[in-house]
Amino acid sequence: MNSKKITFLLFFISFFSFSQINNEYLEVGATAPTIIGVNQFDESVISDEILKEKQILLLFYRGNWCSYCKKHLRELQNNLEALNSKNVFVIVVTPEKVEKVIETSDMINAKFSIIHDKDNSIMNAYKVSFDVNEINVSKYFESTLERLREYNEQRNNVLPVPATYIINKHSKISYVHYNPNYKERASFEDILNQLTGEN
Repeated sequence: MNSKKITFLLFFISFFSFSQINNEYLEVGATAPTIIGVNQFDESVISDEILKEKQILLLFYRGNWCSYCKKHLRELQNNLEALNSKNVFVIVVTPEKVEKVIETSDMINAKFSIIHDKDNSIMNAYKVSFDVNEINVSKYFESTLERLREYNEQRNNVLPVPATYIINKHSKISYVHYNPNYKERASFEDILNQLTGEN
């Protein structure tokens, strides 16, 4: 098989796999669903209260077993001062159980809030969740399931698309990065350029 055919086949498999993930995500201008949770510091996080004073940068990640997630979270921590200067409160949401959230936080010395989405309600509200199966995670299905059994609550085979949202003080989504390809993440240069710096 020549290289062109191989490239096309890989593209087709990749496209088909990602197409199985819901693409009816929340877009710019949509009202952001309320987020309620408890972060790794045992503090209550309620988005409606935060939005009275600050914008919110919301990110979803799969687990600290994912090297792309760890890299993105480290970049987030490295850019946290610049984000704070734009009057932004950062919320990160994951299906990782509480002890794994704490492990992740310690690993990157996180100073932002990470919430364990215990019943997938936040991921579902933002339309980023999907059930892991052999179609949408065909390449590493067995190893991914093994990770989920270790990191997620029992019988929770759900992962989020690692999406990024900016929510303004009017509870409206002003920026979205949504790509079912978990390797593609929002750049913090782009995020910072999108932030208004509103007070």
